[in-house]
Amino acid sequence: MKKLLFASTALVAASVASTTLAAERITGSVGGYMMIGLVYQDNGSDPELGVLRDGEIFLQWKGTSDNGLTFDGRVELEAFTTADQIDENWARVSGSWGAIKIGSDDSASEDHERGIFYGPGARTGYFDSFYSTLFSSNAGDVPMIRYTTPNFSGFSASVDWAPNQNADGALDGGLVFGTNQQRWSIGASWDGEFNGVSVGIGAGYLWAERPVNDFTTWHVGAQIGYQGFSLGVHFDSAGNAGVEDDGALAVGLKYETGPWTFGGGVAFDTAGPDNVNWGVWVTYALAPGVTATLGYEGNDDNVPGGFDTTVSAYLRMGF
Repeated sequence: MKKLLFASTALVAASVASTTLAAERITGSVGGYMMIGLVYQDNGSDPELGVLRDGEIFLQWKGTSDNGLTFDGRVELEAFTTADQIDENWARVSGSWGAIKIGSDDSASEDHERGIFYGPGARTGYFDSFYSTLFSSNAGDVPMIRYTTPNFSGFSASVDWAPNQNADGALDGGLVFGTNQQRWSIGASWDGEFNGVSVGIGAGYLWAERPVNDFTTWHVGAQIGYQGFSLGVHFDSAGNAGVEDDGALAVGLKYETGPWTFGGGVAFDTAGPDNVNWGVWVTYALAPGVTATLGYEGNDDNVPGGFDTTVSAYLRMGF
């Protein structure tokens, strides 16, 4: 009897101890990146050579409760003085039921984009990279509330709502696509692997209320990878920035081998053959977190004065 009582007591104590150890106090960390290099742009009449210096500092935190809830968040600070000093900033509570996020972030639709590739930092690309102005995605860091489902065998979905931009007393971000009253966004994606072949499929829809005409856009994309090769296809219903009832189709290819990554692709406006954007790049991993990239972008938006050629050579240092 004494042995049975001792064993039972030990079992209960072990159970209580394991429950206590399951909780983790919220701890913070600092991360970020810095990019330095040279950028040459030429629109055919006024070529320019510039210095690239861009970076962000990430303030992050994470902790868990003894009932399985996870609390985390992130604030991104620009590494130089700018009107948009704070980029994404949000906090999240998640569990077996999914996750609730409140803060300023990209749309749920953009979170589930598939089939587009970029060079490090999106400084080189062919669809909506940093220098490209021909096409745009469902981007825009705005104050919102989002629910994301748990991951079911690679499948997940998200929906978010952003209020009238004047409803946020901090006014820490205007809404995308002009002056919006509110925004709804939804997205879903599935990522899996079969016998060494990776597959990703994603789609999203965004509706933004505006004083004159509401804005709607949707996208669908897919990518497949095998032995270092990745092929991506993406269609966005609003590829031409600010033009509704338009579309853009993008096709890209990427190959990774050892420290090398080669990428490139082309995107064009389905409403006209003159609107074309293309890009190629090569990246070499110099050290953990450090890459060197040489990239080229060309675009023809048929608008006088727009940059037609961009050549960039830069280092990206992540920490």
